[in-house]
Amino acid sequence: MLAGGQVFTAARAVNRTIMPIMDLFVPDNPAYQGSEVLWFDEHNHPVDLENLTPEQRLHVHRERCYKWVSLLHLRGGAYVYAALALLPGKAHEVEPFYQLVETFVQTVGVGVIKWLMLDRGFIDGAKISRCKQAWGIDVVIPVRRDMDIWADAWALAGREKWTVLPNSPPAPVPVPATRPEHLRQREAKRQETLAQRRAQLPPPPPHECYQHTDYCWLGGFRSWTAATVPISVVCLRDHYADGHHADWALMSTYPGAEPLRLLDYYGKRIAIEERHRQLKCFYDLTKFHSRNFNAVAAQVVMVLLTYTLRQWQLWKFLDERLAQLTPEGLADQLRWLQQWIVIYLGLAYTQLPVVSFTREAMLLEGEARQKALRKLEQLETLLCSPITNPRPM
Repeated sequence: MLAGGQVFTAARAVNRTIMPIMDLFVPDNPAYQGSEVLWFDEHNHPVDLENLTPEQRLHVHRERCYKWVSLLHLRGGAYVYAALALLPGKAHEVEPFYQLVETFVQTVGVGVIKWLMLDRGFIDGAKISRCKQAWGIDVVIPVRRDMDIWADAWALAGREKWTVLPNSPPAPVPVPATRPEHLRQREAKRQETLAQRRAQLPPPPPHECYQHTDYCWLGGFRSWTAATVPISVVCLRDHYADGHHADWALMSTYPGAEPLRLLDYYGKRIAIEERHRQLKCFYDLTKFHSRNFNAVAAQVVMVLLTYTLRQWQLWKFLDERLAQLTPEGLADQLRWLQQWIVIYLGLAYTQLPVVSFTREAMLLEGEARQKALRKLEQLETLLCSPITNPRPM
């Protein structure tokens, strides 16, 4: 099923699309049609119980769930959903996902989606090649260690020059212009207290102290027999204070030698995971009111359509700082944008939000009510009339 595809069609500016996959937990009731029981670790990632050690089994839990596969578009700080499929918990996600991509391309045309960022579960050489050859979509995906291309890439990387990855500090979060001064001072004091507490903590062990990452880009691989297009690989090593390093790699159908671009795209997965956490916790994606599969799917679709509409509006009005907030947090921020009515009498005055003034006006009687309604009509004319000469000042 497609959800929110018209957003992409209208904008015609899609350049990055993430494939998020998430498990939707439901009560342990087999009456939930199509649901499956799986085991999950402490981070709610599905695991194979048979392959876990006795120590690892102490940290797993059993959940009944559905599997949700979707196309998520990153538009600045706002995320919009383009397509989704709801599956049983044990269903394999590869075929339904690439079917979503094909249906989307057939609906809105080639060239709308330009990039796909996937995880290891979606490695399929033939389908990745088709994305590149038939639709012009470049794919970024991690390399599994059991693949031949992993061994080939690391063997060649040992003879190449490595580059240290720039470690730029995160950009400071801008302070909203509407935040009152006393709240700014309180937040500055809180940050100062947190910094003092962090300074008092003992240093972490050396094997947890990250130092830096270096990388090596290699292009033109043809050793992956399942793929019919050249593959580029970025080999990476995360170095730690005790001298050990963690190796990992990304591969892509993009032929350009731009490893930092690929790393930047793939690094957005952290923000994606946080958005999914918000959806599950704050957007009614876990409290299903029916055990019928079609009703569950309809609820998921409508929630994501609503979420997408809100995200698109925030992007359009250039207020993307609100896009990452929960519904309650968004409502709190919007309260600062209220319009106020100021009422003067002699040397005194009071100010009321428009909704409060309207309520008070409705409670008035007689001549006072008529005077308040005339003021409301004047306010309506002032606020709702089009601007005659909308030039920038």
